[in-house]
Amino acid sequence: MSAFSLLRYLSRPSFCQVTKATIASVAPELANTELGYIHQGLQCLGTHMLQVLAGVKVEPSSNVLPLKLDVVNDLSSNMPTHMLGVYSRHVPTAAKCRVTLFPIHNVFLATHCTNLPILPPSNVTRPDAAGATISLPMVPLCIPAPDVFPQLSMFLYTKRIDHLLTSLLPCPIPHALYRDDPKNERVLALLQRFSDRLTTTYSTDTLLMHTMLVNGLWRNVCALGIDDEKLWRAIQRHRTRRPHARVQVTEYSALQYQSGLNTEH
Repeated sequence: MSAFSLLRYLSRPSFCQVTKATIASVAPELANTELGYIHQGLQCLGTHMLQVLAGVKVEPSSNVLPLKLDVVNDLSSNMPTHMLGVYSRHVPTAAKCRVTLFPIHNVFLATHCTNLPILPPSNVTRPDAAGATISLPMVPLCIPAPDVFPQLSMFLYTKRIDHLLTSLLPCPIPHALYRDDPKNERVLALLQRFSDRLTTTYSTDTLLMHTMLVNGLWRNVCALGIDDEKLWRAIQRHRTRRPHARVQVTEYSALQYQSGLNTEH
């Protein structure tokens, strides 16, 4: 697929709303709570809960995904509830399907991913001692771009648009490009300088690689049904005017990320 094709079709589909039944399946006490308020509360807890996930040690028993998987967890009150087995729908016939395991808290998926079915019940209890083994239900998850799932998962936990953009660009983006008014002359000048920097510093191949990361993120978001305004401001394209691949990738890499303005509020 050409760079031009990659950039032209990052449209925002219409998504279903998160249902009360879905929320009740993972957190009955939140079933009648406004979704935006739930997201705000999860954002406050997200960084700590990510740290909990980082402390999980997976102990798979075989090459076949089991229904449940034993993991070693530290002593935490915010233990993961499920283990995702993430894999791609596009696997060459002769190749083995690569599955990557990601511990997850079900409430983050249930309150963001409208295209996922209700997850199986999880009855994980708090371990008695650090390093204890707990058993998590295994959930196979087929998505278009598994390699970009870690960035998406981290964003759902933290809502840090700056971290997301840094993971998708070859260099850090100036904060003003996603915090300030995009029509401001100072911001427009900064945008041009940043675009010029990308053009002169990085090869077309490098810029195309990062453009494909954005494309993969977009495909995952569409597949999972995530209708998060911050996220869409970061990935929804600005219409480009020139079809030359290098110019387009550079323009996309700069303009695209400017669309995350005011996301810290």
